[in-house]
Amino acid sequence: MKRILVCMTGLSPQVVTETLYALVTRKDPFYPDEVWLASSVEGRDLAKKALLERESGHLWRLVRDFSLPLAPKNIHLTPLLGRDGKILPDIRTARDNEDAADGILNLVRKLTADPETTVHVSLSGGRKTMSFYAGYALSLFGRLQDRLSHVLVSPEFEFCPDFFYPARIPGEQRVQNRWGEWMDTFDATVTLAEIPFVHLRSSLPPDLLEGTVGFSESVRLAQKAFQSPELIIDLRQKRIRAGEKVIPLPPTQLAFLAWFARRVLSGLPPIACPKGGVGNEEYAREYLRVYQEIVGEMGGADRTRNNLVNGMEQEFFEQTASKLHEKLARVMGKGGSRPYRIEGTGTRHKTSALTLSSGQIRFGRVLSEGEER
Repeated sequence: MKRILVCMTGLSPQVVTETLYALVTRKDPFYPDEVWLASSVEGRDLAKKALLERESGHLWRLVRDFSLPLAPKNIHLTPLLGRDGKILPDIRTARDNEDAADGILNLVRKLTADPETTVHVSLSGGRKTMSFYAGYALSLFGRLQDRLSHVLVSPEFEFCPDFFYPARIPGEQRVQNRWGEWMDTFDATVTLAEIPFVHLRSSLPPDLLEGTVGFSESVRLAQKAFQSPELIIDLRQKRIRAGEKVIPLPPTQLAFLAWFARRVLSGLPPIACPKGGVGNEEYAREYLRVYQEIVGEMGGADRTRNNLVNGMEQEFFEQTASKLHEKLARVMGKGGSRPYRIEGTGTRHKTSALTLSSGQIRFGRVLSEGEER
């Protein structure tokens, strides 16, 4: 996999080299193929001067010292833009914070979109709000292979503007600490604390994963995805509302979902899938009763009735459930669609049911976007 390091840069560009040093010198080294630095104007200028000058920049000195496979084309200094399209000079106002949040969120979303990458996000560097946004963005979009960390430096080397990473040998480099004392950087200890984070990606709707909505809207959509599920079935308009999503369904799939929903509302138990090529006549009658409500007397029920003339067989049951699940997953994502699936229940999933409670299901009108209530 392509390995990507993402850092926030501000008034302390040292955290970039400290993080990279910690990653490449630990027992299980992480050698980035790309480094992305997100910054305001102030952070960008400091990074260019302290890190990226081709001969004197400390990032390139680290690359040379440890023979890292990083080329200039693989270092991306990404400015955070305001809504006016200009680079943020700094992040001080509420508006600056909103714009920075959007920029960091979209950067992490973009870098985690490729399944062939592993992304390591550092919380060190930049303003505290930048670190928060970076961590939250990774919680939304991060995969199991992605990591979040914070770099830790020996106390005596903290706030030391000339310290960027430990020397390879004693006496190679000396720096002054904040009290004016000279120290050998070989004695510095730099460690990386990995931070566990909640992986929310699998439960988010595809439009949030693939879109470019801002931070505040992403938070709102994520909150909606984790609210108690609610299912509204509109047989007349041939659509459902699953949580916040309005989803049109073909009559065959809609009738299948509505059949199971009515069983829940009637207090009926889960049912077993027909087996062995033997059609279940009771299932067929219950299902066709709902299907007829959807399509009307002349709405193509003959074809469906012909398919069920010998009762509902295993193939019809399983294929209809599978198509319904695929449709829901395309709109809501696998995790988001799970409450609305016809799931196996009981020991070894021998029976199937809609697992929502009766209080989470109702039949009624579902308004599409733009319709007035």
